[in-house]
Formats: sequence, structure tokens, C-alpha cells
Amino acid sequence: MKKNLSRADIIDFLRTDKAYLSKEFGVVNIGLFGSYAKGSQNADSDVDILVELKEPRFEWLAGLSIYLEEKLGRRVELIRKSSLLRSRFFERVEKDAIYA
Repeated sequence: MKKNLSRADIIDFLRTDKAYLSKEFGVVNIGLFGSYAKGSQNADSDVDILVELKEPRFEWLAGLSIYLEEKLGRRVELIRKSSLLRSRFFERVEKDAIYA
């Protein structure tokens, strides 16, 4: 993927790869949030991804993180939606999230 990623690039990639992500990593739902979702990213920004998995398997989460970083060419911060449900940040993240 190109160095100057845009929100559209990331969402298009996630939508295109969603079936693969589901099969290989148990992804039920995946979305973009944070600076890329808001269009306020800079050269040092990581890609913030909100994900729901069929099961909370470490190997799925780790594999998904590595896969996304390789494909996007950027550091990826993966957050499981279930880990945020009781957090005060959930509403803000959910409001900004763009789901694939």
C-alpha cells in the first residue's frame, strides 16, 4: 500500500479483504477510528482499528495486527470492541468509527 494512506484507502482495503479477515482471523466487524477516520493524520500517525472477533483468541489478534501492518505499511493499533464497552472512551471511538 502507498505511504500516503487516506481514510478511503484504508476503508477500501478493509472492505475488499473482509471475507479473508473473517476466515483467517475470526473478524466479525472491523472499522477505522482515530486520526485517519477524522482525516487529521500526519506522517507519524498509526492506524487505529476497532475490531470484533468471533472469539477473543490471542493468535487471531496478533496475526491480524501483523497482517494489517504488512498490508498498510503503517503501525496499527488494534482495539477489541469488547475491551472498550465499559470504557469512558467507547462513545467517542464509536462515534468516529467507520466500519468496513
